[in-house]
Amino acid sequence: MMEEASLLSLPEGMRVEQIQITEHGLVIAVEASHPTSCCPLCTQSSDSIKTHYRRTLRDAPCVGRQVQLILTVRKFYCRNPYCSQKVFTERLPSFVEPWARMTIRCCQHITSIGLATCGKGGARLAARLGIPTTRPTILRRIMALPDISGSSVVYLGIDDFSLRRGYRFGTILVNLESHRVVDLLPDRRAETAARWMYQQPDLAVISRDRGGEYASAAREGAPQAIQCADRFHVVKNLTEAVQVLLARCQAEILTEKKPDEPSQDEQNKPFISIEEWRPKIPAHIERVQRARRSERSARYEQAVELNRLGKPPQEIARILGVTGRTIQRWLKADTFPDAKRRRRRPGSFEIYASYVLSRWQAGERNGLAIYREIKEQGYDGSERTVYRYLEPLKQAEVRASIDVHRLQKWTANTAIWLFVRDPEKLDEIEREDLAAFCEASAPLKKAYDLLQDFLSMVHKREGQRLDAWLVRVAESELPELQSFAAGVEKDKDAVQAGLTWAINNGMVEGHVTKLKLIKRTMYGRAGFALLRQRVLHAV
Repeated sequence: MMEEASLLSLPEGMRVEQIQITEHGLVIAVEASHPTSCCPLCTQSSDSIKTHYRRTLRDAPCVGRQVQLILTVRKFYCRNPYCSQKVFTERLPSFVEPWARMTIRCCQHITSIGLATCGKGGARLAARLGIPTTRPTILRRIMALPDISGSSVVYLGIDDFSLRRGYRFGTILVNLESHRVVDLLPDRRAETAARWMYQQPDLAVISRDRGGEYASAAREGAPQAIQCADRFHVVKNLTEAVQVLLARCQAEILTEKKPDEPSQDEQNKPFISIEEWRPKIPAHIERVQRARRSERSARYEQAVELNRLGKPPQEIARILGVTGRTIQRWLKADTFPDAKRRRRRPGSFEIYASYVLSRWQAGERNGLAIYREIKEQGYDGSERTVYRYLEPLKQAEVRASIDVHRLQKWTANTAIWLFVRDPEKLDEIEREDLAAFCEASAPLKKAYDLLQDFLSMVHKREGQRLDAWLVRVAESELPELQSFAAGVEKDKDAVQAGLTWAINNGMVEGHVTKLKLIKRTMYGRAGFALLRQRVLHAV
């Protein structure tokens, strides 16, 4: 029966005597066959068998069938005259615990099912897998799991989560090196977190959000640790401040009076708006465009003539080599429809167009000087592109016309994304809308420059530039940004460390998301103790 023992993964020293298939599953008779056993009290080996007895155990299922073990074990005499234990039962520590009614691996299966699905759901799943059990048994197995050994934590991430949204909150603590949750706390008070941190003398860095409770806890419980404010939360606070500024400036733009009429001399000058300001199309490209338009116009005339002769649209499309939808659009239009304006990939110059225009209006006519100025601001295009854009300025006057209706389609909640996103990832229309906002309000232009500079600082982790940036905000006369800067000043060391170090709270936020999933599978009926066990021992 050695093959059966190997198939059933029985420990060494056990042999299968009989396998019986019943209506409910498998009944397997197993006998312990090791010649000796050690006394559990004095650990002396003995081979003196006193008697045999049987134990009935539940085991892990086999091919979907329930498995019941009839285990025959022995009692031995202890031959140590100094031991108080005269008779003992042989132990099988790797297979079954004393007095247990199920094997260790069956207990492990039930525990794993409970950690994945919790009580009632776990009982239903276990029954389908061939492990009949109950909800209390699953919960008892989960609660019997030992606490994670207290290994030292050097890099700690801390954040809060809701036990009951808006009423009760807890704290999650993550080891940023091992990527594992090390503990859950039942509240988010500074005293509780400080008490936990005090027990971790090796703490070197604590990553947190901008909350004052955890900052206070870190100062009290781990004064030797460096605090890092999470970059995401810092950027979120700045974005909210700019959004308030945007709402105020947008209201001022929509309520202000129309600008005065231009003078007679200004009316005599050629005029193009900044939205229409484009470099002159090269001659060879213009010739190709004219040729394509002439070809399309000729096909349109042929389509109209064939339609007048009674040809159906599908046959006209086949004759002219175009799609049926194109023929329908042509016939529906009264005149030849020009090709729709396609969204082209935005160039790197558009975001600097308003600055170049202001320098031109200030009297700067040196294209090389303008190119050097915008290059210092981050322009990565070529000098030739700048010259191509300056060519129309020599022939006409460019004005930044403010289209109020264009700005009305944006709310502060949506327009903030024009300011926050990378300028290179905006399409042409979004770039034009952003330029309209910046041209319509000088405070918005100033806020946009400050915001983009801060985001560059975050992406490149240039925390050493924070002091200079705060000085610029103080000189900007923008109360919303100055309020944000005042909050940064109170937590300046942590913010500067967050903008310099690679550490952040992203991993902690991921564990909070996983915790929410675990909490919802418990249907809101379980307490903090069970939630803590499931999170710490999550599969």
